[in-house]
Amino acid sequence: MLALVAAAVVSPAVAQEQAYPPISARQFTAGSIEVRVTGSQTIDETIPINVPASIGDGEVTWLQYGASGSESPNSLITYTQTGEVGVSVGKGKFTVTAGVTPSEKPQCEGKTEVLPTLITGKYTCRGITSYDGATGTMGKVDVVVAFRATS
Repeated sequence: MLALVAAAVVSPAVAQEQAYPPISARQFTAGSIEVRVTGSQTIDETIPINVPASIGDGEVTWLQYGASGSESPNSLITYTQTGEVGVSVGKGKFTVTAGVTPSEKPQCEGKTEVLPTLITGKYTCRGITSYDGATGTMGKVDVVVAFRATS
């Protein structure tokens, strides 16, 4: 019985850890992201949203800036049905991925604001392990992203 009472007390607290407001289903029509990476790699770019690759279905949202895997800088911001925020940045074979997962120590600080036709956000992720597939080396980077996506 005590376990049931404890579980009931924990559940509301976990639900309050949602890292962003609910995002309704939508198509994105415009936007950009400012990406700053420092450390073992450097990127300092403003990248336009990839309209065909950016979508929200009401449970999961993908905001793709640039073309994933391309030689040009690119970034993907994801929101999952479990409340996780993913921040990924790449350029050629270099990639770094971080995020905010409910009930875990966050790798990034920041927030997202969701309005009926606009999503904006800014996240800072410090000391994140990165990988450069061209050289096969791991490194540490700091990542700052500030983005907007209109629908």
